[in-house]
Amino acid sequence: MDLLLTGVILAAVAAMAARRWRRAYLRRRARTRSGSSPERAIPVRSYGEMDAHLAGRWCACGGYLERLGEGSRGGDGRRYRVTRLRCQECEAIEEVFFDTTDILH
Repeated sequence: MDLLLTGVILAAVAAMAARRWRRAYLRRRARTRSGSSPERAIPVRSYGEMDAHLAGRWCACGGYLERLGEGSRGGDGRRYRVTRLRCQECEAIEEVFFDTTDILH
């Protein structure tokens, strides 16, 4: 009986470790994906492209990202539109940068 209990505990610990490793891996990948910083801004030619991209973007945990707001930023001769998102599952806040320099008004 003790051997069975030890096996169950070890399996639970291994499953938790695997889950933590996967979450950490996904968070690292999310920091380097397109739009995660001004240097990695996503170039767009219309605001519709922004909406299309945001509709397909999910949190690193797999949760749905809801929009909290948008704003504009400038720097180095470029114009950026920044969308602030919050995950409905883990409540992480994320910003997505779009390079809107080429959008004509």
